[in-house]
Amino acid sequence: MKSTKLVPILAITSIAMLSTTVVTAQPPHKSQRMINHLDKDGDDLVSIEEFEVPSRGREHNRLVTADRDGDGNVSRSEMQDQIDERSEQAIERFELADLNDDDFLTEEEIKMAAFSNIDRNDDGYIDADELSAVRRSAKLRRPS
Repeated sequence: MKSTKLVPILAITSIAMLSTTVVTAQPPHKSQRMINHLDKDGDDLVSIEEFEVPSRGREHNRLVTADRDGDGNVSRSEMQDQIDERSEQAIERFELADLNDDDFLTEEEIKMAAFSNIDRNDDGYIDADELSAVRRSAKLRRPS
């Protein structure tokens, strides 16, 4: 009778041990990989001395672009100029997508705008060349 009770307990214990092994064997998430990269002293924490501002990527590129006079600093007016420029671009994209000029974008209008952006020859279909061109264009716009 004691061995009958022991079997389920051993089974549950084995499953628990296996599931712990599986969970710990998974690759670290992106955040943990970043911590591992920045953490110089191995304490699994990033101090101000270890912290590095990214020297590439979208946010860095925006700051470099905002520095219009090239002095290595972004003034309030330079940042405001960039915000104004992005706002104008967003308004233009909105107006192009608002097909019925009602100042609202429906899911259908958003879908049509996205499709039209890819369907470069306006034949009502997206082919592999058009999709590749859009993907290449997106990669060129994306900061490295």
